[in-house]
Amino acid sequence: MIDREINNPRSWNGQPLTGDWLVTLKVDGVRAIWHDGLGWMSRAAKPLHNIPRWTSGARDCEVFVGTFHDTIRAIRTKHSQPDTPVVLPEHLYGLDTLDTRLRWGMLTTPNADDIQSQLQSANSLGYEGLVLRQRDRWIKVKPEETHDVTITGYAEGRGKHLGKLGYVKTVQGDVGSGFTDVEREVLWAEAKAGRLVGKVIEVRCMQVTPLGQFRHPVFVRRSCPL
Repeated sequence: MIDREINNPRSWNGQPLTGDWLVTLKVDGVRAIWHDGLGWMSRAAKPLHNIPRWTSGARDCEVFVGTFHDTIRAIRTKHSQPDTPVVLPEHLYGLDTLDTRLRWGMLTTPNADDIQSQLQSANSLGYEGLVLRQRDRWIKVKPEETHDVTITGYAEGRGKHLGKLGYVKTVQGDVGSGFTDVEREVLWAEAKAGRLVGKVIEVRCMQVTPLGQFRHPVFVRRSCPL
């Protein structure tokens, strides 16, 4: 169990904001919360590995080891291998006690253009996005893209999705979120009938990596009838 309340930013709705807002940078890492007796844990209370022990400062951090891929390899590898990226103290960016490296500036009653301009500047420097702070009110601002992509494969779901579609495969990565239960049933029936591969779907993602893979893909809709 998490022994303290953590602040989960809500997504910006594209509307203007009122008042003074601290603009902070969002690195493309993984949230880590320190628990006395348990160590570093994810927001879902799953253990994270290979992170330096907390001694002082922020107990709520973003871990970022150069890239999202390397960060995942580092903190989800229980037993480090020679090629496992090393997590150093400087790879921890405090959130509850804000790391000064994340401070970007201030905005007063910003409109959508003001916020988008700040986001584009942050993205151009390689940051994932922004978090706008007004006391305990945090709003995350990240870019989104939509793409039409062809289904190349699929897999059955597990647990509550057993007997339904789990995810579809595409040349730009697997897509497993965004489907309703009804869509999972319909798509699975199409898959079993041999009519799913080759269909085109619209996918929303945060961005496409330099290798052409989706970052955080979400199914939006079928681009053509199944």
